[in-house]
Amino acid sequence: MVMWFANRGWLCSGVIVKMGRRSAPADVVHVWKREMARNNWIGKKSDIVECDREKLLEIKNELKSKARRLGLSLIGVTSPKPSARFEKYKQWLQNSYHGELDYMEREDRVARRRNPGLILPGAQSVIMVGMFYWPGQNGFPKEHEVSITHARNSSNGDETRGVVSSYAWGEDYHRILERKLKTLGKQLNKVAGGVGRFYVDTGAVLERDFAERAGLGFIGKNSLLIHPRGGSGFFIGELFSTVALPVDGDEEMKPGRGRAGCGKCTKCMVACPTGAIVEERVVDARKCISYLTIELKGDIAEELRPLMGNRVYGCDICQQVCPWNRIKWREDDGNAAWSPLFGAIEKEVSTPKLTELVLMDESEFAKRFEKSAVRRIGAERMARNAAVALGNGGAGAADLRALRIAATRHRSALVRRHARWALRRIMRRA
Repeated sequence: MVMWFANRGWLCSGVIVKMGRRSAPADVVHVWKREMARNNWIGKKSDIVECDREKLLEIKNELKSKARRLGLSLIGVTSPKPSARFEKYKQWLQNSYHGELDYMEREDRVARRRNPGLILPGAQSVIMVGMFYWPGQNGFPKEHEVSITHARNSSNGDETRGVVSSYAWGEDYHRILERKLKTLGKQLNKVAGGVGRFYVDTGAVLERDFAERAGLGFIGKNSLLIHPRGGSGFFIGELFSTVALPVDGDEEMKPGRGRAGCGKCTKCMVACPTGAIVEERVVDARKCISYLTIELKGDIAEELRPLMGNRVYGCDICQQVCPWNRIKWREDDGNAAWSPLFGAIEKEVSTPKLTELVLMDESEFAKRFEKSAVRRIGAERMARNAAVALGNGGAGAADLRALRIAATRHRSALVRRHARWALRRIMRRA
């Protein structure tokens, strides 16, 4: 069911239901309460301050200065008009490339991606921001290093340790970016009034398209947004506003000379171990290591397990081989992991011991990953991923002992199945 405000009432299937005179349908009230419960709204009234274009431009520039002081490296403004790629998104869903992420095909979420005006009634602008986390050429430890020629190998470096994607090396980025967006939204509301609503990876928004229109970069063949000078290693957030700020970037996104892009490069497509990039800018999530280690709740297909190597949370391969990501944020510092957002990284964060992960209980897991994005997958999925990683590279006495315990005594049947597979794989290599 598609719904939106109409003169302070509900417009549902063409019938306006005035609040206070006639009860709204129960399902409408449920959705509205759920949406209002989200702590991502700013302003309670559409009390927009009257501003001419010159004043709005001044407000936008002040907002950009505030964003940079908050540590947001990228910021641009676009309109809330629908994405030109919506039909491609629908085709992506029809191809079942979203795997088990059934919420993505829910009617209300598809409707919001089709018509962003449903996200915030009366929206006039969308402020897009970016925050870099990418370690760069000399920020990855050796266990994370890849190249096109060996990205498909089972694992790298110390095979007793797992690989955690660099975006999860510090505090959960949702928390970090939401705080900054909330501050920006309050600043805008203070000087221009209006209502705002922000998201960080949680809304039904084709955010990379909005960010591209706002001038934050272009969408590469690995489907990620790439900034011509900073690469693709940055988080994206958006703030919808009823204030009509002047737009940046290219609203029409017309192709032409001078626009950055991938050219003939296909390094990301070649390097992906599972072949998840099925065509340019199209990823089959069901094959993507990030999806398999994070989103998938059940069994990982056996034919994909050997291709995952020792990656236990996410995957950076398509970004690591990308020429746009050849960035050096700092001088070489040995083999230490480092991020421009998180700073120096402990080894147990970037490359944790697999034998610990495969036997870790929920309380230990929650304590260890308390503020990390890793926490969302829970101990069971992490143990499953660690079992697969041990099957791909483990062979020591400690590895076998941990796998035998997991295969026979782990509380989760899912983990027991993957641990037994790992033991069989190790035995075949012996």
